[in-house]
Amino acid sequence: MKDNYRFVLFLPFLIFGTGVWLYFQTENEVRVLMARAQAQWRIGAYEDAITLYEGVSRNYPASRYADDALWEIGTIYYFNNFDVNRALSCFQRLATGYPGTPLAKESHLKLAEINEVILKDPASAIRHWNEALWADSSLRSRRPIIFKLGTALLKMDRFNDARRQFQNILDDGIEDHLADQSSIRVGSILQIDKDYESSLPFLLSVLERTKCADCRLRAKLGLIESYEFMDDLPKAISVARSLGPGDYPEHLKLGLLKRLTDKKRYDGQKLWSEP
Repeated sequence: MKDNYRFVLFLPFLIFGTGVWLYFQTENEVRVLMARAQAQWRIGAYEDAITLYEGVSRNYPASRYADDALWEIGTIYYFNNFDVNRALSCFQRLATGYPGTPLAKESHLKLAEINEVILKDPASAIRHWNEALWADSSLRSRRPIIFKLGTALLKMDRFNDARRQFQNILDDGIEDHLADQSSIRVGSILQIDKDYESSLPFLLSVLERTKCADCRLRAKLGLIESYEFMDDLPKAISVARSLGPGDYPEHLKLGLLKRLTDKKRYDGQKLWSEP
């Protein structure tokens, strides 16, 4: 009786130990398959690599390498075989089959890239960027995604939605290149809305902090546009004169200054001629 009792007590440990042994045995087999697939990929045998990776994905879906296998398949289809449809299918399988994993987030980013750049489907790209945002709480990881999201919305003429995304980046309080670009885009959206006065602080803030020559040029050109539409031609001319020879072609600068000074002179003559 005591022997039976001891056996019953020992049985859970035996089952647990057997399970652990089987798990590590399986993972060792999967590692071997992954290494073989990687070797085939390196020599350019892409179809053989895909077959091995697919074997891991389908036969060992619970393995910790299963999502890696799907990622590698999608990458081969996308970058090596230029098969966008199959790449989309693989990244989608990964995103839906292994939610919450780091590669699921990366898959949503890759799906967004393919939809935006290749398929010209910004609505689908936006959906995947939002999924990636949901999966990542890191501020520095989220900011580039939010910027891409705002840029896509801007291209779709969804100006208010785009402005909210760029404002989210500015509200983080991080003064970097993304903040510069976001300020310029908010300023541009306000100009589209003909709210030129409100655009000024965003454009001026770029000049105060940026180290990017392109951002500085775009901010100055934006300021010139806003000042001109506000009929503040002296300030528009002042900003135009500050354009450096290395930033803006000299003949364009001279043409811009001539147009602004001519307009100022005409406005002055018109003012004096009025009764």
